[in-house]
Amino acid sequence: MRIEWKIAPPGQWQADGLIFFVLEQSREHPRGLKLFLEGEGKWLADSAALADFRGKPSEVAVMYAPGGGPACRIVLAGLGPAESFAAERLRNASAFALRKCRELGIIRPALPLAALEGFPGVAGAPPTLAGLLRESLTGALGGLHQFRELKTKNCPVSAAPESLTIFCATAPEIGMDEIIDLSRSEAAGIELARDLTISPANRVTPEFMAQTASEMARRLGLTIEIIDLEGARSMGMGGFAAVAAGSAEPARFIVLEYAPAGCENDPPIVLIGKGITFDSGGISLKPRDKLDEMKQDMAGAAAVLGAFEAIGAAGVSKRVVGILPCSENMPGAKAYKPGDVLRSYGGLTIEIISTDAEGRLVLCDALAYAVKRFKPALMVDIATLTGTCIAALGREVAGVMSNREDLAGAILKMGASVGERFWPLPLWDFFFEGLKSEVADMKNSSDRGAGTIHAGIFLKQFVPDQTPWAHLDIAGTAWTDKDSGFCRKGATGFGVRTLFELVRSS
Repeated sequence: MRIEWKIAPPGQWQADGLIFFVLEQSREHPRGLKLFLEGEGKWLADSAALADFRGKPSEVAVMYAPGGGPACRIVLAGLGPAESFAAERLRNASAFALRKCRELGIIRPALPLAALEGFPGVAGAPPTLAGLLRESLTGALGGLHQFRELKTKNCPVSAAPESLTIFCATAPEIGMDEIIDLSRSEAAGIELARDLTISPANRVTPEFMAQTASEMARRLGLTIEIIDLEGARSMGMGGFAAVAAGSAEPARFIVLEYAPAGCENDPPIVLIGKGITFDSGGISLKPRDKLDEMKQDMAGAAAVLGAFEAIGAAGVSKRVVGILPCSENMPGAKAYKPGDVLRSYGGLTIEIISTDAEGRLVLCDALAYAVKRFKPALMVDIATLTGTCIAALGREVAGVMSNREDLAGAILKMGASVGERFWPLPLWDFFFEGLKSEVADMKNSSDRGAGTIHAGIFLKQFVPDQTPWAHLDIAGTAWTDKDSGFCRKGATGFGVRTLFELVRSS
């Protein structure tokens, strides 16, 4: 869908449908809608249909102008109560509005910029017009996204809407082109991450991930290195090699680098994503319930690829490295076993208690490799790592652990600004007691509870104190069973926007 903007007075707003937002049970409409009702839209102000529209979240209605006119339809989208207004509500309302346009075959909808003015502040701070426009556009693009690649019937495809026009009554004081480009970049990254995560494991194999990364590298001018299983084993990546050994699918350890001119020698920001393309649990086999969902265990790697898509498309002037350890975790004849002791890339030995605690084994080698090769300015890993994170934080909040309180706080703030919620968990040294081993430097899991924290404290052993590092556990947030508007049921692309913001602001 094209996005463009035009300067024109309200009387010249020609579109197949104008989009406005309505607060629930509020006597005061947002400024843009109020001005429209006082002028060109007086017909709507006098209509009982407007009074009947409640403005609830996910509610959308289309009003038809009597006698037609340059804007013959008004699309109203509900925001919910004014006291709980947040940019997230606007993002979802935009998604529902554009979906309604697609449902009705509305080819050229439009959004008056004034429709984003006059919203209540959040925590005492009024939202910026630039921020609201970005959220609205990202919501519109993300909400239209559907994964249809594997459907062959009963799947009608609509070309609508072809474009979205933003009408400005006067010359805007914000950078319209910059905001549009930013929204398009991050929406493209989110869509890529969603497509990879929702695809079946017989399609998205480690090799498919490598091919996707290679195509991106060619298109965006990145450098890429792909290390196979034998190469990883010869380099001493004992954790990654052990996890990969049980599968017939060739493993791939992918290293992407984005280094614009002038940034080539800067210490990089390193993003590491867990890429277990199917997790059976290995010898410690998972129960059968929802085993099909284990195709999503590469959502961390998908989020990193999505972030790179956004970073490259937006032309961010930072050196960024992405590391994606991609493998299946299967109970094959060569699979590693509980009781085995592995030697990691960082030199530490690990006693295997559960082969279903495999994500930390591929991540620890990636962390140690990143530190040795790239000497990062900042390092973040993201993974669907522990089911206990879902037990602790549910499906809408991800866990963050870090060796820097200020970094964890920054991730909380950045995530909240783009609708991705995080909550900090501690990494106090005494948690390592649960990982002490009689035969190795540490165990790969503990039976003392606090499973998410034990996974984090395990990874912390592979990060030098002088390297700022954060671990993001997105086990609950990578997938959703409800439709919020911006996110349909299925893969969410969670993490892409936070990583993108982290790189842009670092």
